[in-house]
Amino acid sequence: MGISQYLWSTARDLRANVMPRIEDGTAREKLHNGLRLLTWVANALEEAAPDGSVPPGPGKMVADTDRLSGPAENAAAWRTSGTAIAEAAKSISATDSATALEQHADVIEWEKAALDQVVARVDAIEYGDLPSDSLTGAEIDRDRLQDYLRERCGNPGLTIASFTPVHGGRSRQTALFSVEGASTMPADMVVQRGLPGGGGGGGFVKEDVQFDLMKLLYDAGVRVPEPVLIENDESHLGAPFLLTARASGSCAEPDFWLVPDDPSLVSDLAREMALLHSQPIATIEARLPQSRQRYDVEGWREELETFARQWDEMAHWPSVTMSAAIAWMRANVDCLEDRRTLVHNDFLFHNIMADGGRITAVLDWEMTSIGHPGEDLGYAYPQISRCGDWSTFLDAYRTAGGPFISQRQIDYFALRAGLRLMILVMRGGRDAFEKGLADGVLPATAGAHFSQRLLHRIATILADVRARG
Repeated sequence: MGISQYLWSTARDLRANVMPRIEDGTAREKLHNGLRLLTWVANALEEAAPDGSVPPGPGKMVADTDRLSGPAENAAAWRTSGTAIAEAAKSISATDSATALEQHADVIEWEKAALDQVVARVDAIEYGDLPSDSLTGAEIDRDRLQDYLRERCGNPGLTIASFTPVHGGRSRQTALFSVEGASTMPADMVVQRGLPGGGGGGGFVKEDVQFDLMKLLYDAGVRVPEPVLIENDESHLGAPFLLTARASGSCAEPDFWLVPDDPSLVSDLAREMALLHSQPIATIEARLPQSRQRYDVEGWREELETFARQWDEMAHWPSVTMSAAIAWMRANVDCLEDRRTLVHNDFLFHNIMADGGRITAVLDWEMTSIGHPGEDLGYAYPQISRCGDWSTFLDAYRTAGGPFISQRQIDYFALRAGLRLMILVMRGGRDAFEKGLADGVLPATAGAHFSQRLLHRIATILADVRARG
């Protein structure tokens, strides 16, 4: 029995006998992420694929994939397969794109099949039928918020009747609350405060811009939470904050990797995305980040080469899947057109409130930018394809006023979304943990859970793209 079996056994026991007894949501989420770490590190310590197969090709030397500073993003890179994968990935990168994809088709398919096995083994523990990071830093102060609302409404009798902090959020802190005695405000609201000291990072939209954007979208009929007020004076809660009405219903699917049981949400999502992409941008464009400086083909090509270089520099081990995805993108980048719209950048079910099979609100607008509508379409493609029929979604999107984006362009943006997110995860999460800049279960899962699942998602997208020819 190898060392990895200790981890598999521990993970199964925790999942079967501990998790069902934990009622606190934050503690349960911390345990869930701990199980993810255990299972993906266990896989990294394995000698070979679950079925014992090795990739086609001459690379038979043992690879020290279990001696890296962290698990390889490519969960199929074991001691018995790592060398063959590295040789094939190098060959793909150095060969004419179309020739490389055909020449190494068997290795590409082997890696996809191996990744399927790994995810199935992990899923059996994480989601199978077997017998949360705590909020950090100063939380939103309920009493100070109540004092502010009393002064704002001119009603010293106003009372916050309930107040519940919400776990999560890299750029802000959130709480749900209800008020009594505020006739000019909704009874149920959400407060979102920027991190004290501006700790959210430069890629996030400031609260006042979010508020104005949401007001613009709300007035245009996009289903966003109704904006109530914005406060830029940090003296009240320690940072700028905004209030919105609380949307009815519940989160469509809080887990980033899962899809909701109700496929009827897909057509609603198509409508909301189309409406977002059809909004005029003149009044808000100057206040939002630009996805890139250039939108011509050369601009896209420069971005792709930057992503490719960053992958090569940061990846713990090569991936046939990633090399093949980059090769396909290089061969097809000339299909992209110059389009600019509002782009949400995280338009998926974990950011959607739903009730009775209908979307009631699209949340989390802090990463909105000016970009190509294909960025949202490509980002959503893998989950929409799992939840419903992609062509039906695309028809609904176009019927609702969304611009015509060819499937070839969407394929490019689907692969781009995976590659871009991989770079962000490795640089912002994995490296911070491995270099000692961040500690705890959540940052550790960037390099020992998120990147592996993401590579499997990219492999699945690539398989779809290759099947279309």
